[in-house]
Amino acid sequence: MTPARPDTPESTAAKKRLDAAAATREKAIEAAHRTYWSAVAAEIEAKNLTQVATAAHLDFSREHIRKQIKRYTG
Repeated sequence: MTPARPDTPESTAAKKRLDAAAATREKAIEAAHRTYWSAVAAEIEAKNLTQVATAAHLDFSREHIRKQIKRYTG
């Protein structure tokens, strides 16, 4: 097995940039979930769709929809 290369300033900086990119990605995913589940909640609250109809259309269980709405809009 080849021994690991020692950390260089370039590799350390690259790892920091990757960590920052990962954090940015996680924030974007979280924001997308919040936007999506807020839209789902708004349709249910406006009584345009029932929770059952929403679950059937989105192919999720009612419980999953309830939990996600609570998680991302609360």
